[in-house]
Amino acid sequence: MGAKHKGMVVWKNIEEILDYVFEKVIPCISKKNYSLIDQMKRAATSIGANFIEGYYSNSTREFIKFLGYSRRSLAENEFWIEHCGRTRSISNALLLELKDLLIRTGYLLD
Repeated sequence: MGAKHKGMVVWKNIEEILDYVFEKVIPCISKKNYSLIDQMKRAATSIGANFIEGYYSNSTREFIKFLGYSRRSLAENEFWIEHCGRTRSISNALLLELKDLLIRTGYLLD
């Protein structure tokens, strides 16, 4: 297997989402809210995992199916990020930056 996917803009966005979630969002959430942290980690990693599984499948049909899974995980991330914004766990500036990245990534996955 190669690393053909690593040069793709969509993949770079997926990696950037992971960085935002793990390095900027999760540290702002109270450690007491373990379930939210766990859910956000799983949803964020699921975007990339599903993209890779589909990208390296041997069929366009499978690729499209897994792009759908990635898209759903992206939407779940958007929900949790908005939740963090509503509860003021993250700043409005961080919320807007991340929402913009999520929207751009969703467009590419679609």
